[in-house]
Amino acid sequence: MDRSLIHRIATSYAPAYARPAIATLLSLEAQFAKFVFTASEPILAQMRLAWWRDRFAQLREEWPVGNPLLAQLAEWNTDTSELGKVVDGWEALLANLPPNASDFEAYRRGRGAGWQVLARHLGLGFDEAAIAQASERWSMADAAASLGDPEARDLALREGRKLAKPPRLPRALRPLTVFDAIGRRALRSGAAPLSRPSDLVAVLRHGLTGR
Repeated sequence: MDRSLIHRIATSYAPAYARPAIATLLSLEAQFAKFVFTASEPILAQMRLAWWRDRFAQLREEWPVGNPLLAQLAEWNTDTSELGKVVDGWEALLANLPPNASDFEAYRRGRGAGWQVLARHLGLGFDEAAIAQASERWSMADAAASLGDPEARDLALREGRKLAKPPRLPRALRPLTVFDAIGRRALRSGAAPLSRPSDLVAVLRHGLTGR
């Protein structure tokens, strides 16, 4: 699965003012996905995630210089300490091997927290629970496509298929609508996200209409 391509496609449907912040959040998620999905040992991923958790527990003035993601996040107009919940969500996939249903629930809630923080930064007055919900099916499809253990993959697909369709979101969060569409189709088919020609047609429709 080409996660970076999916991120670029989804981000292209955001209004120009929202794209930099969305790209920053997706870069952070890509970093955590690399830690969790490719680590040879869980302890290595946990150590890398702990570094980020420690950063988000600090004041921004205490952040080390030279890290591009931290430099971008330092400009956000909201409480970035809440991004520690994103770290916790990714780490939940390492709590048990293979992850169980509770681990997957904590994981997708953690990823949803990142979008909630983003919405505050963008000044969107919208139901934050709905924003988090909109990221859930994509999060589970991402996990199903990335986890090597067949048992974990099957459980991720089953848990993801139970999730409800989210409400319509603000225009600034149109990428989440696209992610949900990609996730829903991948969960339903069991195929990798955006791996079939018909998926691209669906993405185009959801990206343009928000439905």
